[in-house]
Amino acid sequence: MKFGIVVKKGHRKGEELISKVRPYLESKGHEVLEEKDFKRADYILTFGGDGTLIHTACEYIELGIPLVGINTGNLGFLTAQDADRWEDAIKNLISGKVFLSERITIEAFIEPESQRAREPEIFRAINEAAVKSYFRMSELEILIDDGRFLKVLGDGVIIATQTGSTAYSLSAGGPIVDSGLDSLLVTPINPIGLPIPSVVLSPQKKISIKVIKGNDVSLIIDGQEHIKITQDQSVKVGMGRYKVKFGYFDKDHLFRALNAKFGLEGRSGDSGMVG
Repeated sequence: MKFGIVVKKGHRKGEELISKVRPYLESKGHEVLEEKDFKRADYILTFGGDGTLIHTACEYIELGIPLVGINTGNLGFLTAQDADRWEDAIKNLISGKVFLSERITIEAFIEPESQRAREPEIFRAINEAAVKSYFRMSELEILIDDGRFLKVLGDGVIIATQTGSTAYSLSAGGPIVDSGLDSLLVTPINPIGLPIPSVVLSPQKKISIKVIKGNDVSLIIDGQEHIKITQDQSVKVGMGRYKVKFGYFDKDHLFRALNAKFGLEGRSGDSGMVG
């Protein structure tokens, strides 16, 4: 088999781990590829956390190669195995004991201010595209398939995939969505006035976010890229043309990760009421 390997830059633990993984793979007759040859890989292994996995997935998404994350940091929702069990992970990959989870991505662009402007840049996200203000409240108008949906006065709005439902959207009060359910989530950020619930949409929906008021509004892609948006500009968001594939070693990875994160297994659903 052929493997690509990516490690979080400057992460000593990940780099130390790779110094063991590379010779292990080669001793078993497998090939570890240079970055320029990743298109030939059967799997791309990432060593870091969810952020490393997300960044790598976005960078190589056009290749359509499954990614498997080895977690060398804190608990992650997306990585498949902890660092101390890296050898088990590789043995499972080699023997074909892996489940592939295919998920949608997001594409977003800022609508040009004039028809004569050049073609807008397309931004790709695995987790979410957020339209957010930093120092002052903004007023945003959200349209679904060109029909007015709602206005949000507050800090902004998040458009997330099911993958991103456990990231920024969750911290803003959004729901956790099954990783097998392709969907787009619209989650307001600190709305003023009456509470506005997060809404789960079909992935075929086209979303437009217009800045009605706001001077410090940015489009933020997976928490990394920040692109300034001016008043009266609109951001168009929809399902991306590419899907991402993550490899796991159990079908219920999401629920196992949720139990580890929130201790759900030890909680009782009994309210104390007698029926």
